[in-house]
Amino acid sequence: MLQRALSFLNYSLAIDGNFGPGTQAAVIQFQQEHQLSADGIAGPDTWAVLDNLVPQGMDISHFTGNINWGQLSPHIQFIYCKASQGAGFKDPTLSSNMATIRQQGLIFGAYHFLTFQDSAAVQMQNFLSCGIDFTAPGTLPPVLDIEWQVGSNDGQTQAMNQYILNNKTACAQLIHDCLTQLSSATGRTPIIYTAKSFWTEYFGGVAFPDYPLWVPSYQSNPPGLFASWQQYTFWQYSGSGAVTGVAGQVDQDLFNGNKDTLNTLALISSSEKQV
Repeated sequence: MLQRALSFLNYSLAIDGNFGPGTQAAVIQFQQEHQLSADGIAGPDTWAVLDNLVPQGMDISHFTGNINWGQLSPHIQFIYCKASQGAGFKDPTLSSNMATIRQQGLIFGAYHFLTFQDSAAVQMQNFLSCGIDFTAPGTLPPVLDIEWQVGSNDGQTQAMNQYILNNKTACAQLIHDCLTQLSSATGRTPIIYTAKSFWTEYFGGVAFPDYPLWVPSYQSNPPGLFASWQQYTFWQYSGSGAVTGVAGQVDQDLFNGNKDTLNTLALISSSEKQV
């Protein structure tokens, strides 16, 4: 996480998980440029500045391993939870995760995994019935997760994804309808989570530039843009990260902005403070 934050700020170092000479040199350079004690140690003062400049988070679901919330890395500042999928599935861990996240004073968000053969109305009703108050301070905008479909077997998976290719116009309209219904119901502008490779293959030529982008891209350099998006809001940089307090692998994310901007997105006013 230290290396990711420094690399995101354009310091030259390898992201290899080892605190070697290259990482230490980047830490010293960062400390010098931010009027910190240039001792090469990533202590509390250095991390305080980094956490403010490069907020990091993770996204979780019932597939995520056990989380020891009392031991969770202090550098995790926001958490997106899976809430629902398709017409009827609700993530069984949402309620407990949402309550704990709010109790911990972390920024909370929720997403819906879109399926393409269920109507927008029934899917958004499923999502919106999960008990999430998207107007509450500390809450990020709702997210529509748009990606490859996964069935119970290889044949079903192939058929579900072929359905998108065969019905591109109708599927694009479904996305539009979900976004407009979410916006109307929550008063928030939804975020689209999607990968460049998926969108290019299935929705080439379709664009929703008025909706912020959350992009998965598992690489060292920031992700490239596509489909008329001029910037991204979140970058999921790992699908198999190791975070203190999480028993298994977890998705890790960066916010493309500083902590004040993240607070604004999460409806936290300057007079409010997250613990």
